[in-house]
Amino acid sequence: MNKRYTNDDGKTKTRRRRILIALLLIVFAAAAFLALRSFGYIDLPEEPQATAVYLEDDGGSLEGEAERKEREDIMDELEKQQLIVTDTLSSNISFPSGEVGAVGEWVVENGVENTVIQQAEVYLDDVLIAQSTPIYPNQHITGVELLAEVAPGEYDVIAYLNYYDIETKAFLSKAGYNIHLTVK
Repeated sequence: MNKRYTNDDGKTKTRRRRILIALLLIVFAAAAFLALRSFGYIDLPEEPQATAVYLEDDGGSLEGEAERKEREDIMDELEKQQLIVTDTLSSNISFPSGEVGAVGEWVVENGVENTVIQQAEVYLDDVLIAQSTPIYPNQHITGVELLAEVAPGEYDVIAYLNYYDIETKAFLSKAGYNIHLTVK
């Protein structure tokens, strides 16, 4: 009987076991992936389908070169489209009573340099309580009428200045201001 000698020491056996375990884990993971994919739990992204590319000429192009504008012309057009308004309104409104129809003291001015009609609105907790008449450039108001009953007291309210086009009377924009309301 011949004795066989090998170079296997403990490190080599441990290394072989680790490789065997890693290979088994890889085989198990691949089998689990295939099983999950076959039951529809894993979807692989589909490859994009090639679409037919063709040129469709509907005759929508214009003849000749495009109109060129100088920078100054473009800036002039943009300036005309801008709405620049100077607002002047007092930061306090005072009403002698909180009854509907009471006229309170409040100054709103539409300056001569403005190019819009202004109309002021006052809101208390999202309720419209007062609204001015239209105010044209170089005009002002000194009072506003209560549209809703308000209990006596001091309030922080929001005043909106609505801007309208002078010619068409179309709404353009608005600005809001926090102001103080006193009802006696």
